[in-house]
Amino acid sequence: MTPHADFPRFFDVLKNNPALFTRRQEQVFRQGLSLRMSLPYRFTGVGSVITGGRWSVRGLMPTVYASTDLKTLFAEANYKARRYGWRPAQFQPQLTIQMHWELHKVLDLTNAITLRALKVTKKVIVNSDWFAEQAADREPVTQAIARAAFENLAEGLIVPSARRKGGINLVYYPTHRRDGTVIQTLDEANIPFLHGLS
Repeated sequence: MTPHADFPRFFDVLKNNPALFTRRQEQVFRQGLSLRMSLPYRFTGVGSVITGGRWSVRGLMPTVYASTDLKTLFAEANYKARRYGWRPAQFQPQLTIQMHWELHKVLDLTNAITLRALKVTKKVIVNSDWFAEQAADREPVTQAIARAAFENLAEGLIVPSARRKGGINLVYYPTHRRDGTVIQTLDEANIPFLHGLS
């Protein structure tokens, strides 16, 4: 993949401005197939490694995505289904779980100060066609920002939803988990356990 031209600048801005990173506590929601939500597989981020994502470089960055409210979660899921051209018969039951996250080093891309420092706008972020750029073997701007944060050892990102106006998503990089970080699933006793290859 061809790196984005602005990646070196993004990296240097984050390296030289550690105050841009902050802490975040949030109740979040995730949705997926029951196997992927089962405890042994929930935080691997393997799906993003295989497919890439708006905030994760394919083959490089294990990433776990979540939304801060159910409307945003469902808007993101519905868009993904349409993007892959799923027909109603292809839909499988999805499991939605609620979690409590406490992260220690996150980059807040909903914050105007952060956006100014990076010289990007919210419009650029939400309108980036990362899927087409990745398919053309070019690093999209969102992945370049994410990679710059990742290489500066961020635990994650706070990002505006591209699918619901006013919606907020959280992005977590499990390889960068810090001491004291809390990733707690609520109502764990009622989440089914499934064996891999079940």
